[in-house]
Amino acid sequence: MATTQIKSIKSKYRYVEIVDVSGRIYYRVAMKGVSKDSFATEREAAIAADKLLIKKGKEPVNILVRK
Repeated sequence: MATTQIKSIKSKYRYVEIVDVSGRIYYRVAMKGVSKDSFATEREAAIAADKLLIKKGKEPVNILVRK
């Protein structure tokens, strides 16, 4: 049976997690109480994290800016 190696890497964005699963890179939103969707790029995951913060009534911390 084949084994998979899962390694978590710290991202430059807050609430974003980079996961290396046997050489394949995935970007995920790492917030408590949020299902972990995978994204194609680190930037997309950061925008999704900001949107979740706005939805909760908090200020975005990564890319998005309130007007």
